[in-house]
Amino acid sequence: MSQTHGTDNGRSESKAYETRDIRLRPLLVFIAGLTIVGIVTYLVVFVMFRLFSGQAARQDAQVAPSTVSRPAPAPGEDRLPPEPRIQANPVADMQRLREQEEAILTTYGWVDRPAGIARVPIDVAMRQVLEDGLPVRQSEGAAPAAGPLSTANAPQGAAKKAQK
Repeated sequence: MSQTHGTDNGRSESKAYETRDIRLRPLLVFIAGLTIVGIVTYLVVFVMFRLFSGQAARQDAQVAPSTVSRPAPAPGEDRLPPEPRIQANPVADMQRLREQEEAILTTYGWVDRPAGIARVPIDVAMRQVLEDGLPVRQSEGAAPAAGPLSTANAPQGAAKKAQK
C-alpha cells in the first residue's frame, strides 16, 4: 500500500535539478529590493556628507577673534600652544614635583608670614607632638580646669610629662 502523490516525486524529467527547490521570481524580487535599498542608503549618506562638509567649510571660514588679536612671535621665539599642553617629559616633571614636595616637607619656611604661620619639617613636628601632645578642646559649658592636668584626661605627651 504505497501512496504516491504524483508520478514525478519532486524530480524533473531531465534529472538535472529539482523544480520544487527554489522559486526564481521571489529570489529576483528580493535581490532587486536589496539593491534598491543599498542605492537609496548610499544616496542619503552622500547628501548628508555634502551637507555637513559644507557647514564645516563655512565654520572654518569664520576667523576666531582670539587668533586675530595675537601678535606674531619674534624671530627665534617659539609660540606655546594653548592650555592644556601635553607633557614633553613626564618623568622629569614627576621628578621635579617630588623634589618640590620633599623640600616643603623637610625644611622650615613661611606659609603666611603676615599671620605668623610657618611650616616645620615633618620629623620635627612629629617629635613635638609626641613630647607635647595634641591640644584638647574644652567643652563650652565646662570651666577651664584649675590645677595640674590629670593623667587620665591629658593628651599623651602631657601624661608623659606628668609622670616624669
